[in-house]
Amino acid sequence: MHTLIGLMFFGMAIAVAVWMLIVWRGFTQVWLPEELKAARVALVEKNLWIDAPFPVVGRPDRVYRLPTGQHVPVENKNRDLDRVFDTDIAQLSLQAWLLRHKGFETAAHGYVAINNRRTRKRTSHRVELLDDAACVRIINRYLDVIEGRVVPRKSRGKKCNSCGHAATCSG
Repeated sequence: MHTLIGLMFFGMAIAVAVWMLIVWRGFTQVWLPEELKAARVALVEKNLWIDAPFPVVGRPDRVYRLPTGQHVPVENKNRDLDRVFDTDIAQLSLQAWLLRHKGFETAAHGYVAINNRRTRKRTSHRVELLDDAACVRIINRYLDVIEGRVVPRKSRGKKCNSCGHAATCSG
């Protein structure tokens, strides 16, 4: 008899835990765009690298696989402002470029998910990704900077604070 009661309590505890997980997940995923709700997570912070045409390493925060088979990169940002920057679009574009070189079919867009530190709200912003030619230009520019062929120019704003090339920057 005690075993039956114990099993009933155990079953109820499992049901409550599952219900809480579903409710919690629902509350935390309200930022997710509708198209990604129908998708499945394909990659989470997985290192990707290629050697040709350039040696490139990247780690997308998340990549979702749509029912169509296309992959959509999502970049998470913690900021005081709910704003997308050009560097976010470049980062997502390079991630998609890298995914394509690894054999993944990609969508022409990605998402920047911003965790607003002031409001504690999380929002997503759909962005159109740069094409392959623009990605190659970004990579070439980066290689020119790190190999000393050009001197980087000072950025406006706080971006320079986290740049690894600040010591060689002009301005």
